[in-house]
Amino acid sequence: MDLIIPLLADIKDTLEKLPNQGGVGADLMTNILYWLFGIGGLVAVAIIVYGGYKYQRSEGDPAKSKQASQILAYAVIGLVVVVLATAITAFVSNMIGEAAK
Repeated sequence: MDLIIPLLADIKDTLEKLPNQGGVGADLMTNILYWLFGIGGLVAVAIIVYGGYKYQRSEGDPAKSKQASQILAYAVIGLVVVVLATAITAFVSNMIGEAAK
C-alpha cells in the first residue's frame, strides 16, 4: 500500500498537468467512465429482459430454453462486471484524490 499511494499521486499530478482547455483531466475521465458504465448497465438489463422474453416464448422447447438461459446467464455476468468496474473505478478515483491531499 505504501507504494501504491505515491504512484497514484504521481498519476494524478501527471493528469493535472495535461492541457485542460478541452476538459482533459482525471475528473473528466472518471465522468466518461461512469457514463460508459451506465450505458453498459442499461444494455445488460435490456439483454436480461430480452433473455426473459426468449425464455417465456420457448414454449418448453429444450433447445430454445437452453439458449434463453445462456443469454440470461451471460447478461447477468455482464451486469456483475459493470458493477465491479464501477466500484473499482470509484475506489481508484478516491485513492488518487486522497493521495493528492
